[in-house]
Amino acid sequence: MDSSLIPTASDLYEHAIETSLAERWDALGAGVDAIARAKHITRPPSFLPYLVYEYGLGELTPYVPNLYNLLDEGIAWQRVRGTPNAVARGLGWIGYAAAIEDAWHGRNYWNSYQLRFTTLPGSDDPDLERIEGIATLSVPKRSQLRRGVFQYDAGALIGDGSRLDDSLLERESGIAITEAGTLWSFGRTTEIEHTLTEAEGVAIGNWIEIPAEGGLPWVEMTYPWVTATFPWAATAATARKALMSAWFETHPLYLTLRDSDGLVIGHRRCRASRPVILQFAGAYTVAGSSYQPIAGGTIAYIEAMTDFGDAADVVAAAIQLTVGASPADGIPPGRLWLEKNDLIGGSAIAVTPVSIPLRATVRDQFKILMRF
Repeated sequence: MDSSLIPTASDLYEHAIETSLAERWDALGAGVDAIARAKHITRPPSFLPYLVYEYGLGELTPYVPNLYNLLDEGIAWQRVRGTPNAVARGLGWIGYAAAIEDAWHGRNYWNSYQLRFTTLPGSDDPDLERIEGIATLSVPKRSQLRRGVFQYDAGALIGDGSRLDDSLLERESGIAITEAGTLWSFGRTTEIEHTLTEAEGVAIGNWIEIPAEGGLPWVEMTYPWVTATFPWAATAATARKALMSAWFETHPLYLTLRDSDGLVIGHRRCRASRPVILQFAGAYTVAGSSYQPIAGGTIAYIEAMTDFGDAADVVAAAIQLTVGASPADGIPPGRLWLEKNDLIGGSAIAVTPVSIPLRATVRDQFKILMRF
């Protein structure tokens, strides 16, 4: 054979084998090419477990279920493992980004760090365990994930060497819900602007008709004089708004959450109710504008915030402001979160449809700007 590849000293048997394969070289060549491509390009599903094992990526499979993504990025991750770059790559596999913030070197827990997320993680289960697993495998062995935060972040007060040492003030915000014990401290804000209707105002006892002419007829007023903090030269419309805004400050208010069937999930006592005015660099912000609390303010700012674990695994489909209610018998008056049967009476105003998946790790802040 002119194209023979075997040595000239080969025997007849070897030449016979070569001759029998001569017509199959093209087919065998295609097979050789397929073998070369199978590992790095085509990668049949049956190959994936073996490739993951070969590249030492098996410990990541509980947190990155898509093996194709794991193989595409895992080798580059292995090369930078033990650095912040590895954490960024790993979290990117499950769609998250976070900055690493190391603990102060003077603390006992100096080898810990926290992740500050750019967006709120989409769910507690299974995302938080995946984040823990990927982060733990990405950092040096000595480093430990202590906490994850987004928006709500109340840090610990360092009281070392003082009477406050080892007090509650040295604890940082968050709740542990995974086996690893990592703290998760997330926040979310819902902003509502509502104009009080006459029906709502009459129901709660906070309504003043604007007179056709002249000022407000104080002989008919049921509002205390101490709330009349507006100038005597103020118009009737301005005086009316100031009185109605201040009214909310002296009455108990609860933020009520309801599910898709209209059933009460729970009530959270409002932590702020102040008359405010629009002002640059004010204490409160709603929809990008700032408001400053002030006597005689013509808008009412009302705020409530749930705590970690108040409600979880249920979607709030509507919220409302419950005015004039009181805790049921046996419920301490200072309790902030009340179950559905712990609050009696009251009138509902500012009913607003929402879609908020309540979670144990998220403190939901509700800001209501009440206009008149």
